[in-house]
Amino acid sequence: MPSMTTTPKVIIFTDLDGTLLDRDTYSFAPAQPALDMIRKKGIPLVFSSSKTRAEMELYRERAGNDHPFIAENGGAVFVPSHYFSFRFPYDRERDGYRVFELGTLHVKLVETLNVVKKETGISIKGFSDLSKEEVFSLCGLSGDEAEFARKREYDEPFIIEGKESHVDVVRRKIEEKGMQYAWGGRFHHILGNNDKGKAVGILKGLYENQFFSISTLGIGDSPNDYPMLAAVDHPFLLRGQGSSLPEVPPGEPAWVIVDGTGPAVWNKVILNFLGCRRNGSGGDDRCG
Repeated sequence: MPSMTTTPKVIIFTDLDGTLLDRDTYSFAPAQPALDMIRKKGIPLVFSSSKTRAEMELYRERAGNDHPFIAENGGAVFVPSHYFSFRFPYDRERDGYRVFELGTLHVKLVETLNVVKKETGISIKGFSDLSKEEVFSLCGLSGDEAEFARKREYDEPFIIEGKESHVDVVRRKIEEKGMQYAWGGRFHHILGNNDKGKAVGILKGLYENQFFSISTLGIGDSPNDYPMLAAVDHPFLLRGQGSSLPEVPPGEPAWVIVDGTGPAVWNKVILNFLGCRRNGSGGDDRCG
């Protein structure tokens, strides 16, 4: 039976790189006050990233997070096996998770990207072409973290070595092949018919069954976060210097645009939002 509550249960969906995590140091230390409040209030905090399952498990452990998470731009949703109190359909059980697989298998993505590379003649380097040392150099990761980042299952990040105009050519060619293109703030990505918004929709349904009434907040900083922000009640977009603004579809909740990126800004947004709710400003107040 769902747990009946008098007020909607808050669920937070967050991007990692450039949002909860510093894009250069990967630290979330400045966000600790908000993380402590989230934990104290018993609010589910769902990580949603282009990172692999192995990477996200590492950051969940560091942050003391035991909630479901969304890996590789919505390629899969991982729900701890005994997390929800009811039965639900899923695609497979793996390593203590009930997994929803929404993405295209990595081997197919790599094959498609290689075809795009051949047909366009543009110099493209995917993660599969990079050594652990090159990933370390490009991302500033430790040796183990670089190895985790290379364990792709549903998403292939890549870099384009050439003119900026080549990005549009590559994107069009990827879409011609029936795949999707996304920009994650550091790398280009090729993926299947999945995105963070579809993954959020699955978890929203599960949380609604658990708590009956929920209020969702989403926070991200890159175009690959837009589907996630479009799927929540309270969307917050962190905007770096020089970043363009997205076109919000008609009828969608107004997005709150916040200048600045990274964990210090994330901390301020979350504390402000939760503080407004605590002070009784109403569920529709975005606490902007």
